[in-house]
Amino acid sequence: MINPIYAHPILYELALRLLYRSHYHERFSAVAAEIPDDSSVVDLCAGDCALFRHVLIRKNVNYLACDRNELFLSWAQKKGIPTQRIDLITDEIPSADCVVMMGSLYQFIPDEQPIIEKMIRAAHNKVIITEPTRNLADSRYAILRWFAGELTKLGSQTRSHRFNEESLKTTLSQFGFHDFKTIAGGREILACRTV
Repeated sequence: MINPIYAHPILYELALRLLYRSHYHERFSAVAAEIPDDSSVVDLCAGDCALFRHVLIRKNVNYLACDRNELFLSWAQKKGIPTQRIDLITDEIPSADCVVMMGSLYQFIPDEQPIIEKMIRAAHNKVIITEPTRNLADSRYAILRWFAGELTKLGSQTRSHRFNEESLKTTLSQFGFHDFKTIAGGREILACRTV
């Protein structure tokens, strides 16, 4: 069974807007500020392509949305957004000036390191990762932990492991990330690595 938030891009965007509230657009603006004009951009786990739709569409970039969700990719293609189906576990990442992943690295725990290595190999100039470090999945309330697990379930797999600020910085520092910024009202870390 498809998780409700992954059933349609509109439901996905609604869930993220509810989660981030007034900081929803801030996430995309912070990432866009790291991407120079005239860059090629590969957006991994692009979901509803909000990074492009909300901010990068106004910049002169060559954008490619990569995801494994066929429904999301089809929806983006109908909007004229270039897409490519990628399974990050098995596929290589297309090369680009900037390789971006927003809020999805946790989905690969405990095997996130090969994904980060692939991102670095694919980037000509910069790797940009945002990741929540304050999560509903870490709530002291069991009902919120359960709800967060259900909302982020991929297929039958619940992704209960999340990064906190320390574990994210430790993981990314091993790969040469040294530029860390807190964004989205303190909920997320934006990390950049120049290649």
